[in-house]
Order: sequence, then C-alpha cells, then structure tokens
Amino acid sequence: MKETKKRRYIVSTIMYGMILIFIQLPWVVLKGKNYSIYAAYFRIKEKGIKALSEMAESVWDGNLTIIRIQLILLIVFQIVIVLHTVTQWLHKEYYLNIAALVVLGVYIVVNESGFGMLADNSTKTILIPAIIMIFVMAEVLIRKMLDVWKDAKESAEIFAEKEREEKEEERRRLYFPGNYTKLFYQMVWHNFKYDWKDYGLLLFCGVIVSAFSFAGLGIYQMMAKAHRAENFLLGEGLGRILLNAMLPMAVCAIFLMVFVLVFYMKKWTQNYSVFVTLGIRKKALYTIIGIEIVVAFLCSLIAGGLLGNMIMFLFRKVIFSMLAKGIVLSKVTWLTYVKGTLVVLAVYIIALMATRDIVSDFNLVRASIRNIAKEPMPQRRTKLFITAGIIICMIAIFEYRQLRNHESMYLLFAFFAGIFLLIRFVGAGYLRRAKKTPAYLPQMLNRNHLYYKSKTTARYVLALTILNVCAVFYFLFQVVSVTIAEKPESLYPYDFVCIADDGDDAIFDRIKNGYQAKIIEYSMVRVANADKTEQNEGVQQGKRPQGQQIGISESTYKQLKTYVDPSYKEEAMHLDRNGKKIYLVHQQDRSVKAQPVDWTFGKKKPFLHIGLPCEYYTLYSPSKAYPKRTIEGEEIGSLIGCFRQGKLENIVVFSDAYFKKAQGMWKYTNILTGDKIEEKALRIDGVTIKQGPTKLVLIQADPKYQKAIEKKMKKLEKNHTYEAQYDFEVHCWYSKKTAVNDLKTEYTMKLIINTFVLLTMTISGLFLMYIKSLSEMSDKKVRADFLKCMGMRKKERVSLLKRELYYFYWLPELITIVVTSIFTAATFHARMYTHAVRIAWLKHAVWIWLMYLAVQWGFAWILGRFIIRKVEGKDE
Repeated sequence: MKETKKRRYIVSTIMYGMILIFIQLPWVVLKGKNYSIYAAYFRIKEKGIKALSEMAESVWDGNLTIIRIQLILLIVFQIVIVLHTVTQWLHKEYYLNIAALVVLGVYIVVNESGFGMLADNSTKTILIPAIIMIFVMAEVLIRKMLDVWKDAKESAEIFAEKEREEKEEERRRLYFPGNYTKLFYQMVWHNFKYDWKDYGLLLFCGVIVSAFSFAGLGIYQMMAKAHRAENFLLGEGLGRILLNAMLPMAVCAIFLMVFVLVFYMKKWTQNYSVFVTLGIRKKALYTIIGIEIVVAFLCSLIAGGLLGNMIMFLFRKVIFSMLAKGIVLSKVTWLTYVKGTLVVLAVYIIALMATRDIVSDFNLVRASIRNIAKEPMPQRRTKLFITAGIIICMIAIFEYRQLRNHESMYLLFAFFAGIFLLIRFVGAGYLRRAKKTPAYLPQMLNRNHLYYKSKTTARYVLALTILNVCAVFYFLFQVVSVTIAEKPESLYPYDFVCIADDGDDAIFDRIKNGYQAKIIEYSMVRVANADKTEQNEGVQQGKRPQGQQIGISESTYKQLKTYVDPSYKEEAMHLDRNGKKIYLVHQQDRSVKAQPVDWTFGKKKPFLHIGLPCEYYTLYSPSKAYPKRTIEGEEIGSLIGCFRQGKLENIVVFSDAYFKKAQGMWKYTNILTGDKIEEKALRIDGVTIKQGPTKLVLIQADPKYQKAIEKKMKKLEKNHTYEAQYDFEVHCWYSKKTAVNDLKTEYTMKLIINTFVLLTMTISGLFLMYIKSLSEMSDKKVRADFLKCMGMRKKERVSLLKRELYYFYWLPELITIVVTSIFTAATFHARMYTHAVRIAWLKHAVWIWLMYLAVQWGFAWILGRFIIRKVEGKDE
C-alpha cells in the first residue's frame, strides 16, 4: 500500500511540475514577439491597444478586466496544484486536484474573451490551456488507476485463467474429428432448393445492378469520341450527364440490394433454425452463406454482362437512328468490364456491410423478438416537429425556384427530410386523436399496421415517395425539357464567334476579303467571376477556379438582341454609371438547369471582376478585385451562341457610361491580384498589366468556305494563349458547326440516359413494394388464420389486405402529385420558361404522368391479387 501511494505521489509531482514549467514559457504572441502570460499582461497594460495586432485592435474595447480575471485564475490554479503536491507528500488528502480542475475550467471559459482573442496566435493560446486540462484530468485518472491496479491485476489473472479453462473445455466438447456426412450436404441442398424463390430474387436484383453498371459505363465509352473534350466540373458534357444519372442509380441499387439482402438473410436464418438447434458450427454457417453470396455475385456478373451488352447494342441502334450518319461511336474495351465488375463488387460490399448485423446474429429468438417488437409512436414535441417540417419544406421550395440555387439536389434532400417529419408526426398526431373518437374501434383493424409499425410505415412511404418524385419530376423533367428544347441550329445565330483584340485585325481582314464573309465587330471586355464550379471549395483551399464571361455595353446588347429577335422592343434597363447594377444573359438552352453566373456563396450578388482571371486572387484575401454586383435583370437564352451552356461565356451587360470606363481599367489593374497599381512606374504592359480581349467578332460565311476559315482560326489561337492556359474550356473562337453537333449528341444522351433512369426508378418502386409484401407474407398468413378462427368472413379479410396494400400506393402518389406540381412550377420559374414553353412542356408530360399512374395502379391490382391468393391459401 505504501509503495502504491509513493508511486501516486511521484506521478502527480512530475505531471504538475511539468505543468508549472510549461505555464512560465513565452507562448503568447503579440505583434510577432513571444511573451509569457505575465509579461503579455504587463505589455498590454503598459502599451494598451498599440501592443496588439490590427485584427486584435478591431475586436478589443480596451477593457483589462477580463485579462485580469484570467491572470488571477491562472495564479490561483498554480497555487492550488502546488498545495496539492505538498499536501499529498504530507499524507493529507484534500482533493485539491479536483479544485484545480474546476479553476482551470473557468479559466478556459474566460480565455476566449481574453488572451485567446487578443494574441496573434489565438488558436494556440486557446489550445494550450486545453492541453493542460488534459494533463490535469490524466493525473486524476492515473491516481485512481494506481489505487485499483493491484486488485485489477489479480482479477484479470483469475479471469484469464478461467477463460482459458472454458476454451479448453469447449474445444474438448466440440471437437469435430472429420467432415460432415453426405446426408448433411443433402439436407443443406434441399433446404437451399426450398429457399430457391428467395435466392432467385437476390439473383434478379444483382443481375439488374450489374446490367445497369456495364451498360452505363459502356455507353459513356461509346460516345466519348462523339463529343468535345470535357471536364466533369464544367458544362453539360457527356461525363456530367452520365454522372448525374449514375449517382442516383447507384444509390437506388445499393438501397434495393440492402433491402433484398436483409429480406433474404431473415428468411435464411429462419430456415436454418433446425441446424442451429442441432449444434451446427458457426464456421459452417458462415461458409454456407458465403458460398451463396459469392455464387450470386458471379452469376449476377455473367448475366448482368450479357444483359448490359444487349442494352448497349440497343443503344447503338437508337443512336444511329436518331443521329444518322454523322456520328462515330467508340468500341467498348475490356477496361469497361473491369470497371463494371468493380462497381458491382462495391455495391455488394456496401450492401453486406449494411446487413452485417443480420449476418452475424444467428440467434433466432432475438431475431423473432425484433420482428414482433412494437414501434412506439412519437408522443412528445409533435407540434414542434410538424412546424419544423413545414418550415423546412417551405424554405426548400422557395430556394429551389431561385435561379441562383441551380436546382440543387441538396434542396430536394432537405425537402424530403421535411416530408418525413410531416409523415411521421402528422400521422402520429392523427392516430392519437383517432384513438379518442368513437370511430376508433370500427377502424382498429384497418389502422392496426399504422399503430403497430408507425416508424416502418413512415419509412416505406418516404422511400416510395422519393422514388416516385425522382421518376415523375426530376428525371421526367430532364426528358421533357430535351423534347421541347430549341433546335440546335437556332441557338447559334453566327457561324463563328471570336474573342479578339486589336492585334487580330489582319486575320479578320483576310477572312473578309478572301472568303466573302460578313464580319460584325462589337467592343467587349473580359469579365471574370470568382468561382465557376458547383463544388464548395473550403477555406483551406483558398483559390477557386475562376470563370470567364463576356462584358458588353447596354447599346451593344440592344443591337445583338434585335438581330436574334426582330420583335424585341427596347426598354430601360436601369443600369448605373458605377457598374454596380448589371444585366445577365445566361447563354444556355431549355434543357440545361438554371445556374448562376457566379457560384460563390452569397451568389445572389455575384463577384465579378473586369479583366482576365487573377491567378493570385483568393476569395478570403482582403483584395477588392471582385466587387459584388447587383443583378438588375436577367434572361436565359442565346444572344451569340450557347457555346458553354451557361457555365462560361455568358453575357454581362453594363451601362454605356461604365462600359467606357471599364475598357480602360486594364491600364492600372494588376493581372495577378486584381488590385489597383497606384504607382505608374509599376504598370508594365505584359508583366503587371495586360489588356485582354477587346472585340467580340461575329462571322457569317458561306458553308463552302467554313473549313478554310477554321484553318485561319488556328493562327488566331497563337495570339490568345493566356485564356487557354488558365482554362482549356475557354477559347478565342467557337464554331457553330462543332457546337451544333455536340449539342445534338448531348440532347440524345440526355434523352436516352434520363429515360433509362426514369424507368429504373419506376421499376425500383414496384420492386420495393413486391419485396415488402413478401417480407410481411408470413405475418399476414398467421393473422388470417387467427381472424378466420375468430369468425371473420373472407370478404372482410380480403378487404383488410387490400386496404393495407393500397395505403402504400395512394398516400405516396398523393404526396408525389402535390410535390411534383410544386417543384415543376418552381423549376419553370427558375428556368424562366415562357407561358408557351410551359404549356408545351405540360402537353408532353401529362400523358407520361397518366401512364405512370396506370402502371402503378395496375401493378397494385396484380400484387393485391397475388397477396390474397397467397394469404388465403388458394395456391397451396
């Protein structure tokens, strides 16, 4: 005992001694110099605000009270730990280490308003007391551990010996000298054949996942050469189209695979209960289920590969029929099949990880208890959650209709979260009230599944609603928007569009004289936006890829507008002389989602810079190179051509007065930071300043000369390397012919891929209901036998089954109708569709909606007949 105490005293003395030494070190930094905490206090007391950095000056009010309190607390802390060290060697226990812990805790709270706020190294100044706190807490824990160390060691030795004896006894009793007999394997095989329908369901799901994976990757590779070079972060290229479709399909595939695996494993454990009772080894159980899963994976790969090839063959035929002879498709290489295999393997692994608890738990008693456990309905704070759900839904809808939010999927996810709260808590409130009414007893059986499985019911309704909304709103909108989109040729009023400067005049003169081309020139300035991607780069990244747009004057806009729309009537645009107010033309077609000109947070007012992108500019730097602009008005359409589909090369319109000023800003703007260079001697052309493009050149030419003109454009590229060096998507010239071919390819890809996903979501919803019905079949049979014994007529039992089934159709579809109507109107608003375009869209969508409802209710009727026959026993 004395030896234990001595060890405890030594540990405390060493740790507190280290803390006392550490506190005296100069770990507070003021204006670049290190001070101990005492010296820092006297420095601030003597010099006042002059002792602090500029950042600290802006937040400190000159009051020393908090700093004094902080210093006093630190001194008290040191006195307490010294007293604790002394008293413990005198064999006195006053628990002063606990008192030191409390004092230090108060110090940490005060620190954020004291030295933690005023020091240059504020993060370290806040972190160091937290480290000291860890040391003090460790001292308390170590003392306790030393007190019980001897007893704990003896107990551990006794336990280890007992465990060793138990394992030896278990090894002796369960010793298995040989292999299982032939009869065992026959029993396993017969049991597997009995579960063949359930296993077939797992195989079917795996085949569908494999087929979609191979087909999606193969289609992308086939069309890779049929489209311009692209970046996943930019444009509406094939990669982006495929990615937008494949992600929800992957989530859907994993969800269905998990659901099927859970269902299969539950059935599997029930049917192997006899083997568990007879004492089968756990290793054998794992081996059996492992073999079944591996075989399912291999069969899924083979069958899915064949089905995927059939889909790719069909896709090739459809592409050739839609795009005629003008397209060249690439061959599908072995690498696509390797990627597809990895994708399917990833889906299986994720699904198995999600069902690990089912695989590892073969205790059928506990499993059955889980199955019959009642799910309590929410009782408290129901109104609070309902209010929260309504607020979330309203915010999501309001934000979704704003162009600046680019039809973000995150807003849809937020809306679904709000919908879940409403389903869960509105339903709970309704059922609790229904219990108090006279209609409770007559409706008790019809609503029993809602009372008994309220959480599961809410989840099913939400899952079915999400699948329905994704099908008949999100992906259907992409399909129909392509159908009603403008003809590609109409989006490009000029054969060539060039971004040029005064040094390119000779090239355009040769084109004009040599090829009888009509050339129109307008003055322009390059406008850079602070962020061009949807990704949210963090503070640590600092730099964001900047976009490049086209800045023109109000007069130029009206001339361009009149050319593409002779019926255009000039209106006042209310643009100011200071360039704060701008007008935007988002150059994109109707099939592209609404998107802002600048993707920076707070993009209601975009950050726009006059000039080329600034390489050293960061969003978090104090530079004013990218001032906020107010959007006075905006439109979606094509003024000179949708060459970058709203991501780049949009039109930014300034007032004539500001535009004239903007043309000369390059003369004093640093090309690296965007800041103004005050000293004229530092304004060196090509080094610190650069003019950038000054002319928007629009060319109309005879088709027979267009190839020759394209060759001339190669010379133009040599004069404009800076834009391409910063961003390969920004060119100094664009060709209508190339853009039209690319757009036709994108239209076709969007139509096929989104139709494919729409059908996938539809089938997934039907498949989910089928699996749900199978998983509940045994419970429904038991209940039917009970109700039959109680004297209920068959007609009433059938009516009860239909009500329970149809509940999961009419409620999700009712919610879907409301949600689809609201979000369709919100998308119309975000994309600025005209009344005529909206009517055209609805004419195409209505018949698809009706077909979708017919398929849903037709399947519900068939599934209802199937359930009735199974439950009532007519099949058996």
